[in-house]
Amino acid sequence: MEVDGMKEIFQRSVPQRNAKYIKYIGDGDTKTFPELQRTAPYSIEKVECVGHIQNRMGARLRKLKTMNRGKKLSDGKSISGKNRLTHKFIDIITTYYGNATRQNNSSVSDMRQAIWAIYCHYRSTDEEPMHHFCPIGDTSWCKYQKAVATNSASLFKHKNIGANCRNG
Repeated sequence: MEVDGMKEIFQRSVPQRNAKYIKYIGDGDTKTFPELQRTAPYSIEKVECVGHIQNRMGARLRKLKTMNRGKKLSDGKSISGKNRLTHKFIDIITTYYGNATRQNNSSVSDMRQAIWAIYCHYRSTDEEPMHHFCPIGDTSWCKYQKAVATNSASLFKHKNIGANCRNG
């Protein structure tokens, strides 16, 4: 239904409105844009809605948590619970993911680095800090980098999710 409606809008835009829609804001639907590319009377560019991308990330993490409910990981604990994949932690990850995408929308390499920063940040331990992608300075969202900037990194203690939760 959505595909047919969008095709009609694009096909009548020039004859009825003398207008071309140059960008299509997608919601993650995999059928609509390819069909528009195939049938539209002119070329269009797809722009993904960051909110939808962020929501898909959260939905997939919640699905992972649900699919693994009751299963024990290699450390004998479940995927959820204290220092594990909780709904609150999923919300934090998806917020950082959305921010990384929005704040770096003009540079794919910067966006990639910002997204990797989230992963590495939450993998970090006191024995193996992995904050090389995190923004540096005392205004960083990364508390470790703030500690480095204020010369208190030696006192910093990581609060990370369990290693087995990260590695499966």
